[in-house]
Formats: sequence, C-alpha cells, structure tokens
Amino acid sequence: MEDYLLHEIGKIGTLLRALLVRIGLAKKEPEEEIDGEQLRTDLLNRIDTDLDSLLAEPDFIAALTGRCGFDDGQLVRFADLLVDLVAASDDPDERLRLAGAVGAVCRHLDAKRSPLSRECYPILKELDRLFQEQPNTKNLDK
Repeated sequence: MEDYLLHEIGKIGTLLRALLVRIGLAKKEPEEEIDGEQLRTDLLNRIDTDLDSLLAEPDFIAALTGRCGFDDGQLVRFADLLVDLVAASDDPDERLRLAGAVGAVCRHLDAKRSPLSRECYPILKELDRLFQEQPNTKNLDK
C-alpha cells in the first residue's frame, strides 16, 4: 500500500510540475528541451505526411481528424508542437504560417465547444510571448 501511495504522490508531483511549466512559474529542465528538427521529425512520423503539404490543404484539421485519426487531445498536442516549431524557426514567414495553423486548431476546438479548448490559452500565450521576443517579425493581428 505504501508503494502505491508513493507512486500516486509522484504522479501528482509530475502533473503539478507540468502545470507550473505551462503557466510559466517554472522552467523546463534542460533535458526536456527538444531540438526543433527532432520535433519536426517526430511530428511528421506521427502524421505520416509532409507537414508543409498537410498545412497547405484547405482544411488540414479535417485531414488530421479524418486521415490521421486525431482526437481533440491530439489536436491540442499538435498545436503545442507547432508552437515549439515556431520557437525553433528563424524564418519569419515560416513562423507566421505555423502560428496561423496553431490559431486554426484553437479556433476549431473553440467552435466545437470542446472542453479541451481551454488548453489553447497557455499555448496561445506562449505563442504571443515568442512573437514579443522578436519584435521584427510581422504582426499577428494583420
């Protein structure tokens, strides 16, 4: 019984740490940092198609949910991964294209009234922070 309780306490600690990182009160551990190219490769393996081709589709979200079988939780993770790709990119046009895709996923979840749409707030907040750090990029509001 003691092992079970310690295991559950450990799971709660991991969850709390992840929440603190997500809201910005704690920083990711260095080993948690993921290389942008590795992230892109993992993402492409998951969606089993070229990311550029996928995002060029008129309704890439329908492709993700239909062809790839993404549920709302996986869409949230996809948006989160796109934010990581924005952070790893030096190309302003690429950053805007990826940011637009993040916004589309969040709008889709919100329009669907998915309970997971609340997960988009910290993702969008992080995206805003990334664009605030590089003021020479184009304005997201335009």
